[in-house]
Amino acid sequence: MNKRILILLIISTLARDVYAQEPSFSQAFSLSQFLNPASVGDGLFQNRVQSNIRSQNLMGNSLAKTVFIGWDTHIDNVIEGSYNYIGVGVNVISDQVMGGALQVNHVSFNIATHIFLDEDLNKNLSIGLGGTFSQANLQFDKLNFNDQFSDGEFINNSQSISLQYLNQKANNILANTGIKYTIRKSNNIFEIGGSAFFYIKPELSKLITNNEYKKFKTYIFSNYEKEFLNKKTVALHTSFNTRNNISEILLGGFVGLPFGSYYLNSNRLYLGCFYRLNNAIIPSASILTNNYKFGVSYDVYNAEFSKTQLRPSAFEISFSTIIGKRLNKNFRTIFD
Repeated sequence: MNKRILILLIISTLARDVYAQEPSFSQAFSLSQFLNPASVGDGLFQNRVQSNIRSQNLMGNSLAKTVFIGWDTHIDNVIEGSYNYIGVGVNVISDQVMGGALQVNHVSFNIATHIFLDEDLNKNLSIGLGGTFSQANLQFDKLNFNDQFSDGEFINNSQSISLQYLNQKANNILANTGIKYTIRKSNNIFEIGGSAFFYIKPELSKLITNNEYKKFKTYIFSNYEKEFLNKKTVALHTSFNTRNNISEILLGGFVGLPFGSYYLNSNRLYLGCFYRLNNAIIPSASILTNNYKFGVSYDVYNAEFSKTQLRPSAFEISFSTIIGKRLNKNFRTIFD
C-alpha cells in the first residue's frame, strides 16, 4: 500500500479514536454539575467550589490530563413565604491529550429550580437546564508524522498530506437537561437523578461527517449516606452512563470515620473502593470538614491490559470548598 495512503488512514483513525474520548472522572460523585445540571444550588451552603485533576498514564508516559473546576450558588425565592429556590452554576473542563497536542475545552452554564415537596423541607425535586460551548484545538507543531521526516518536510510550513486532512480548530454548542430527587434529613441522605446531553462533537478530521457525532449522552446516578454507631457513616454511589455507544457502570462506597470535634463539626475520614465494570478497581480516600473536602483515587485496571504488557494507570485528586452561610442544619455528606 502507498505510504501516504497508509498514513492518511492511520491519521483518520487516530483523529476518530482520540476525539472519541470524553471527560471522565473516577470521583464524579464529588462534581455535582458534571453529573447533572439539576444539582446546581443543592447542598447546605450559599456557594460551593469544586475541582478535580485526573492524570492518565501508560508505561510512564502521559496519555491525557483532565481538569474540572466549577462554582454554583443558591438564590432565594423572591416570593414571600416560599422556600423553593433557584440554583445557578458554571464549570470549565479542559481535556489535554498526547502531551497537549490535542486540547478540548468545555464551558457550561447551568440553572436549576428546586421545589420542596414536604413541610419539613426534607424532600426536594430539582429540574435543571444548561448549555455548553466546546472548542477543540490541535497544535500541529506537536505532531510528527513519518512522511514529514521521510520527505524532508518538517512541521513549519509543511505541505504534509497528513495535515491536510485535519482541522486545527473546531467548536460547537450543546444543550443538556436533568432531574434529581433528594431526601436529606439530620442523619442521612438519598438522591437519585438522570441527565441527558444532546452532544455534537467538534470535528478535527475533515473526513468525518457531522452526522456521526450527533449523539445523546446520558447519565443516571444515585447517592446514599447514613450515620451509624457514634457518628460513623456508610456512603454508597452507583452510576450508569453512555457515551459514543459505550456504556459504563461504576459502583462502590466509603466508610466514614469521625475525628476531632466531630460532635460539633463534620470531620470525617472516608476510606473506600469503587469498581468500574470490566475496567478498573479504584481505591479511594477523602477527608471532609465543615468547609473543605479533599479526595484521592487511583485506577487499577483489570488483567486484560496485562496480556498486552500494557500498564495503564490513572491518578485523581479532588478538592472542594464552601463559601457563605449555611442554609440548614441537615446532614453534611461526602456528596456535597
